[in-house]
Amino acid sequence: MLDVPLLIGGQSCPARDGRTFERRNPVTGEVVSRVAAATLEDADAAVAA
Repeated sequence: MLDVPLLIGGQSCPARDGRTFERRNPVTGEVVSRVAAATLEDADAAVAA
């Protein structure tokens, strides 16, 4: 399974609170990746970068 981090200031990083969400194959329902769920603080950091 692929883990997809955030990209802030050119650096890969997890969400500040560690939350993720799953992406599923729509045909099989299989989880294909876990994606970092950005917080407001993550968004602010990305804008500031």
